Amino acid sequence: MSTLNELRLEARLSIAQLSRLANVDRKTVERAEGGQPVQDTKAYAIVSALAEKLGRKITLNDVQGLNIL
Repeated sequence: MSTLNELRLEARLSIAQLSRLANVDRKTVERAEGGQPVQDTKAYAIVSALAEKLGRKITLNDVQGLNIL
């Protein structure tokens, strides 16, 4: 199980790039990476963007430390 930060770095994305791909605010990605609560729809958008970039299936449950409201 990987953290959001580890997945983002594996995808070679900056926080800004991931936020654009997921269509969420940069601060939302920062909060999610920091373990702070984020809305479920935004968490799903972030994880989906990473899954697409990495070319593999990733679910919300696959991300360690993701705190979903």
